Amino acid sequence: MVICLILLAFLRFTTGLEADQVGIVHMHGFWQAFDAQHHLDFKNFVEEKTGVKVHLIDAFNDIEKPPAKSSMTPLWAQVPVILEKVKNISAHYDKIIAVGFSQGGVIWRAMIESWDNHNVDTFISLASPQGGQAEIPANYLALIENLLSVKETMKEANMKLSPYNPGVQHQFAPSNYYRNPDTNTFYLQTEFFPKLNNEVGGKKAKQRQKINFERLRKLVLIGGPDGGTVIPWQSEIFGFRTVDKKIVPMEETQFYKDDLFGLKTLDKKGAITTCIKGGLRHSDFSNSSEVLNDCVLPAIQDILKFESYS
Repeated sequence: MVICLILLAFLRFTTGLEADQVGIVHMHGFWQAFDAQHHLDFKNFVEEKTGVKVHLIDAFNDIEKPPAKSSMTPLWAQVPVILEKVKNISAHYDKIIAVGFSQGGVIWRAMIESWDNHNVDTFISLASPQGGQAEIPANYLALIENLLSVKETMKEANMKLSPYNPGVQHQFAPSNYYRNPDTNTFYLQTEFFPKLNNEVGGKKAKQRQKINFERLRKLVLIGGPDGGTVIPWQSEIFGFRTVDKKIVPMEETQFYKDDLFGLKTLDKKGAITTCIKGGLRHSDFSNSSEVLNDCVLPAIQDILKFESYS
């Protein structure tokens, strides 16, 4: 601890950098609370190692009732509420680092795209389904069943349990980024993810979202093959899969090739970093020492160095 503080003091002395120029704003994932132990671990680790303050966003926690205030709330309703909290925090800093774990990473991308003249320098996406979710994990399906009290025949139940069903879309947030390659027509009719990806919408709205996303100086995509929740796991690094389950890397997706929201633009200017770690469960990505040391800290150190010379 003493050594870390000494090194931090030396960094400030040699660069003229004040740590309070930069703040970190962290959004939790689905079925989680902002103050869950693994998020507190993240906060404590980063603050001790860098001196940069981490703000854990207290909003839409867990899956408790009332649903309108939980992580089950549809993302189009969550985003504007959380963004107001984020703007209040960001006003105290020159630059902020956005960190989103799992569903929180999708929420953060939506906030960035809808926030004009934002001061987000770096966006760290932690095991987040940025390319979409091709399948709903079995444990999540049980939640949908309980939520909708399915008692129909199997055929009727399958229709009702479909993530594209409006009832599911409005009561079960993970369905908002569900994107099954077999059912693209139904997907494009949903309210959230196609708009986020600039696949639908007016020209002016699309241009605005793209400009805002392209304001990022750095995009850090963190994920790995053994998480078990994001399907396919390559979605965590903006890849996806075809109808025949062939994996498509980021550079071959339509998002990238058509540069729908600025992904290709960021990549061409060297702004995208990927950090892939195997042997980790999905929840491990939020506080794994390997992830924090190898993926998160370098991104924070990068902005501190950049800010000292800017």
